[in-house]
Amino acid sequence: MRLKIIIVCFLFMALNSCDNFLGKRYVKEVKQSKRDFENCYQVKGLFNHFPESISNNSFIRYISRIPSNTFDSESVYSAGFMMLLDMVEDSENYHPQTYIYKTNYSNLNFVLDDSFYYYQYSDTLKIRNIVQPDAYPIPYFERFDFDLGFERIDLRDTGITLIRDKHNVPEDLEVYVVKAGHGNFWKTEFEQERPETLGDWKNGYSSGVAISKELNKIVYWMMAW
Repeated sequence: MRLKIIIVCFLFMALNSCDNFLGKRYVKEVKQSKRDFENCYQVKGLFNHFPESISNNSFIRYISRIPSNTFDSESVYSAGFMMLLDMVEDSENYHPQTYIYKTNYSNLNFVLDDSFYYYQYSDTLKIRNIVQPDAYPIPYFERFDFDLGFERIDLRDTGITLIRDKHNVPEDLEVYVVKAGHGNFWKTEFEQERPETLGDWKNGYSSGVAISKELNKIVYWMMAW
């Protein structure tokens, strides 16, 4: 009996260690992306609201797009990091204590789609990258997979090399902007066209969280363009 108890305790500790190890790995990925980003961007603090600890049980996925200090004129010079987690506690515990802007996600928002060359072909209604009064830019969340299905956009028949998945977004998604500003803060100088509809926001940054109580999920995000 004593041997069984020892084995059970060992397995329990091993599973917990594995869970902690994976959680630490995700946190390490965030910190590495933060270092890489701050090497090429002047504004600090865009990752400060990301969690300091992550449970493997809560982690779902993340996407990261951080440029280096070298600039390729054929590419879009922008950065973004999104991490999707299950809220393992009451959702109220995940709401940011301070924020500068709050909105329910919809086509009426100031949605920043940093695929500046291609967005115009898939956004036929011209509802993205348009400054809205008293609003701050938030991500185009249809580019992120919430496990709600997607529509594939394929424009190759029209001569445009574009295949993109437009993901369904939770209907109750609440977006909180915790930090945002406009201006060119890249350490590498470059000239690249941005949509005229962005006005003063043709370059800038934004960061925050988005919460779906219905799905019990939260997205931590940052972007700079």
